[in-house]
Amino acid sequence: MPTQTQIYAYQGASTFSTDTGLLLSTSGAVTPAGWVGEPRFFDGFLQHSQAAAAALLAVADVAAADYYRPRPGLLDPVVTGHGDRLRFESFSACGGVYARLDVLPAGLDGETGYGTTNVDVNLSLRDALSRIRTGEPLHLRVGPKDLAVRTLDSAAPIVERKVALPDRWVRGFGEVQVISAGFDERARVPAAAGVRFLRSLPRGRSGAPLWVVASGGSLRLTSWPVPGAVCLPGPERLGALGRVLRFATALTL
Repeated sequence: MPTQTQIYAYQGASTFSTDTGLLLSTSGAVTPAGWVGEPRFFDGFLQHSQAAAAALLAVADVAAADYYRPRPGLLDPVVTGHGDRLRFESFSACGGVYARLDVLPAGLDGETGYGTTNVDVNLSLRDALSRIRTGEPLHLRVGPKDLAVRTLDSAAPIVERKVALPDRWVRGFGEVQVISAGFDERARVPAAAGVRFLRSLPRGRSGAPLWVVASGGSLRLTSWPVPGAVCLPGPERLGALGRVLRFATALTL
């Protein structure tokens, strides 16, 4: 499979503390003004901090997973500033799972920029995010706090990772938007029914594809493509959703 080398170059590692909040380091971005080496997309407050942290971890879990071969991935999530929202996305290393978190205007208190870049989600940050408690809004910075104080001597990246990305993974970000635009809703169940269904899924690697169908206000698995059913090849690929189940309000198929 053709691959290309992607270099993630960060001026520092992403960090979290109760004093300074959450800082997500960024790696060179494409913006409406062109290429920016150290983009800054957001500086403000993040509402529903515990739910947002769990969802960000779920996106990072997918980036760090390979569902085809039992090996860890080395990819970083991608963040896009849309002016009114922040979008975090990732593909698994095998390209078999796509995850997306949209933080909408109601969840942000601050000005959002435009552009797309990778963000560093390292092991220590994962640990810190998993311990965030619900309550007051969380201060979030996506990108360095002060670009003006940087000098030529500090221009070299502190954290750098070189990753071989399949060409299909790179193309996938554009293709998935087109594909998802054509989705139609097959079922929508309340949170309790959705959580029960997701927790009942097989955890190990499955053989033949399974199908999901709405049944009596809930969802169930079937081995056959009955009318209205949706194919689920590899239920274990939904494992990352486990982080956000307690915050769910519904599950849409």
